[in-house]
Amino acid sequence: MKPSTTVTLASTETYASAYARLAAISEKLRTAGAAASVDDLVSDLRTARTAYAACKARLDAIRHEVEAEVEAADAAKA
Repeated sequence: MKPSTTVTLASTETYASAYARLAAISEKLRTAGAAASVDDLVSDLRTARTAYAACKARLDAIRHEVEAEVEAADAAKA
């Protein structure tokens, strides 16, 4: 059975948009340094965790699809 080509996330967020959110939070923390708002840390952490989960889910789905394609190609050779 071929895995689904789409992954249902908390929203219909794409890998690219989730990755962009992670990058934005990372850059915000990197450039703010000691001046980072401690009031935003929990919110940023929650946002980053959600974005990370979306990226990981999509990468896992793609990995399974690639593995299935390789197995199908190997089976076709036999």
